[in-house]
Amino acid sequence: MLTGRNILLGIVVLALGAFSILGLINPHRTPPRNQIDTLLVAQAIPKDEWIVEVVPPNGSLYGLMEKNGIPLPEIARVTFQFGDFIDVTTIQPGDTLKLKLTDDKQKIMKMTFVQEPTLRHLFTVTPDSLIYKEEQLPVKVVTKLLKGNLSGTLSHSLQEVGLPLQSAQQIINALETKINFRRDAKTEDEFMVLTDLRYFEGKLIPGGKVYYVSYKGKSAGKHELFRYEDPSPKSVLTGLYGPDGKIVRSSGSGVGFPLASMHVRSKFGRRIDPVYGGWAMHQGIDYKASMGTKTYAVSDGTVIAASYSGGWGNQVRIRHPNGLITQHAHLSAIKVRVGQKVRKGQVVGLVGSTGKSTGPHLHFGLMKNGVWINPTNLNMVATRELTVIELKDFHQQKQKILDMLQQYL
Repeated sequence: MLTGRNILLGIVVLALGAFSILGLINPHRTPPRNQIDTLLVAQAIPKDEWIVEVVPPNGSLYGLMEKNGIPLPEIARVTFQFGDFIDVTTIQPGDTLKLKLTDDKQKIMKMTFVQEPTLRHLFTVTPDSLIYKEEQLPVKVVTKLLKGNLSGTLSHSLQEVGLPLQSAQQIINALETKINFRRDAKTEDEFMVLTDLRYFEGKLIPGGKVYYVSYKGKSAGKHELFRYEDPSPKSVLTGLYGPDGKIVRSSGSGVGFPLASMHVRSKFGRRIDPVYGGWAMHQGIDYKASMGTKTYAVSDGTVIAASYSGGWGNQVRIRHPNGLITQHAHLSAIKVRVGQKVRKGQVVGLVGSTGKSTGPHLHFGLMKNGVWINPTNLNMVATRELTVIELKDFHQQKQKILDMLQQYL
């Protein structure tokens, strides 16, 4: 009897053990409720394939890419081609860079650069180029006549009436060629600005056109400025002019632009070299330009070099009366000779891709006391006055501005 009971107990234990083992190996068993919830949440959250970086103060795209382990030659190639589409001087702290990399993290597949925040630059990266698309979000544009009186600095006063800093600085740069603000500006001087104000999601953003500026003071006198817009994109001629269509500039202090259309593809300073793929000091500014584009002397001077020179390719160097030396490099043709006196605005060569170069562009350098310095330190203004045809166009644009002004007075 006892033996039978033990046998029965053993059978029961074996049966329970068998059921437990079957439960463990059965792929169709239902997991506990808390495990189901965890699996559902994991499946619902997609893997984010994009790396998102924000440009910090004094930061660069080079640094943002390098911190993510992208090889330097890949960074050099992509950033140099990036400059063909976006003027790198427009990159500001707070702009956002998004990257999608290959599985091995060695190549960039796609890239998005967000500015303003209304402007998105979309890139698909191929082995030898970038495929580019621009995406502009809707912006509300309102034309307003802003009026005010000088109180403190002009920059502060302009912003107090609702003008973005970028537009205020444009006006100040122009008026400073006509008014000695330190000596003649007085509290309660009057100003008016007819301008476009741009809004995105209810917030004021930069980039509005300034059409008209008036400044009137007892000591400063009365001054008016009108916008002229050249048909060519990024033309150096687009800007504020006096009522007669004359360029607003101080006598002799400003230098000209080396090209008729300005687009910076690579700035002065430390960068990843597009040829060698390592960190190096870039001793000038690279401007985007097509093969054969004319390049101009930015000021009067004497040509001290005009020949082929290794990595610089065909270059022209000009010594100016203030001791500065300017350089035009990678030229396809040289149009001056050593010892020749040149005038501001004179053609000195044609854009090319000679020497150490990845494609047609102008390398513009500035030297002081034997040391390369940042060319953006120069106060550049339009090299030449408007032609007869351009002047006619200016007066037509001016009349439209005056008609528009009457609607707000």
